[in-house]
Amino acid sequence: MSTPISALKLLLTAFCCFLLTSTFGFQANLPRKDTSELTLHGTALQESDGQPVKKATVQLAGEPGRYSAVTDINGRFTIGDVKPGRYVLMAEHPGLVQTGSHRLLMSLSQDKADIILRLQPAAVITGKITDADGDPIRDVNLSATRVASAGTSRNNFGNGSTNDLGEFRIPDLHPGRYTVIARPPQNLQAPNPNPKEKPADQFVYVATYYPGTMEREQSVAVDAQAGGETPISFSLLTSKAYRVTGAVQGLPSSRNIAQLMLTSSNRGTEGEQQLGPDGKFEFLHLLPGTYHAQVMVATVSGSLEPRMQILEVNQAIEVNGQDIRDLLLHVDQGSVVRGRMRTDTTQTFDWSQLMVTLLNTEMENILRRPTMSNVSKDGTFELKNVPNGKYYLMVGVRAEPNKLRDYFTKEVLLNGQDVGDSGFVTGPGTSLEVVISSRGATIEGTVVDDKGKPVPSATVVDVPDPERRLRPDVYQQDTTDERGHFSLRGLNPGSYTVLGFEELQENIRDPEFLQSHGNQGQKVELEEGMHKSIVVKVASANTD
Repeated sequence: MSTPISALKLLLTAFCCFLLTSTFGFQANLPRKDTSELTLHGTALQESDGQPVKKATVQLAGEPGRYSAVTDINGRFTIGDVKPGRYVLMAEHPGLVQTGSHRLLMSLSQDKADIILRLQPAAVITGKITDADGDPIRDVNLSATRVASAGTSRNNFGNGSTNDLGEFRIPDLHPGRYTVIARPPQNLQAPNPNPKEKPADQFVYVATYYPGTMEREQSVAVDAQAGGETPISFSLLTSKAYRVTGAVQGLPSSRNIAQLMLTSSNRGTEGEQQLGPDGKFEFLHLLPGTYHAQVMVATVSGSLEPRMQILEVNQAIEVNGQDIRDLLLHVDQGSVVRGRMRTDTTQTFDWSQLMVTLLNTEMENILRRPTMSNVSKDGTFELKNVPNGKYYLMVGVRAEPNKLRDYFTKEVLLNGQDVGDSGFVTGPGTSLEVVISSRGATIEGTVVDDKGKPVPSATVVDVPDPERRLRPDVYQQDTTDERGHFSLRGLNPGSYTVLGFEELQENIRDPEFLQSHGNQGQKVELEEGMHKSIVVKVASANTD
């Protein structure tokens, strides 16, 4: 099951990203699809001396597709047959990393020529992992994550593993500050520090952050410099481990394969195990803590592809001081959420072009996937098997988003009360009334640098007022064109801060984001149907 599960995790990650770009307003900023094809020409150069970079892999990735090329001896590359759309252009070469990000709008009006990609020497983190006695530990996986980064650039992350001497090397990092964590092989047993007192106690090596802590908040960031190697060494920590056995009840009778996943709030996924007959499981080395359980079920129906389903277990597992035997876990059968759509006017509307999605507010765990449903022609919708919890409702467009680029979700009514901003808790017989409007507000403008010159390919985002920060569909994003122009349409009325970045790597929904960048943005107050034009000065990507 390892391959299907990994594939599902990637699918769910991509699916969440899709949902956040398919609501009213944002998707309207995407160019219309067309069968015409364009050509992109450019050059990869070293930032320090302008020398060409040969044999660099250039990738053009975006919603319309993914393309690639390899630079020639003069650093030149050509990518042909490109469909119109928005893209990110990236160049890779061993030992080098691209400086900044390069976003492009491939439009029908013209091909792109003379694009310059600049690369600089990569940073490297090296070191050695040992046990408490200073002896090396092999096959330890090392991960480095750029501090404050939430972007998708692969230069924000790096990986390595230890050899037989306990040595590791994490190459090809973008210069910056990184959090480093060492993960030992699963269930690698450690010696008992008190074998005479409690010989039966089991100890295991645990994931350890540099310079030697189990908690991310207590870790120390590593400063990785361009073209240099930063050496660090630390020891893996150990912890007492416990045996937990039991069974999961309430699984679908038609299931073929089911896997139980345990997640700790501060350590992530701690264990995955395929369930045996009658839903039985046995974890031999769980660390102390509180665990959330989910069951991934793969059901095969005839010759069709396996249908993946994730079921919630609404009871925490507390591991503290002793083994747990014969624990019974019950699958949350979920509830049904029904609703009806209407407009704020008497206009006729084709409801079948819409879909609705419920997003759980606990998005830290990506496997709490969104629940979605298409809207019927009569404006009704039904979402089945919704796990109990708090949700926000998002309205998305199934096709031709440009037709609805000025629409927004005006109200989400539960028992006559608007829960669009606050979210709502599911329960038996949850029934919603969703009101949409074509009078969404618009913010357009230009991103400029310190000299007042337009900044092309900049990322522009809006951040709502604090009362709406948890509502995902009020955030929008656009990329400036060659003139530095952007447009955010279909916005809900309210207060926003608009910021522009040459390279955005931080999570704009992080509570600390505006503390760092709020004074670099433009504050905008919007009323329904309002149109505002502003000039945004490009901000720094981070403040470290």
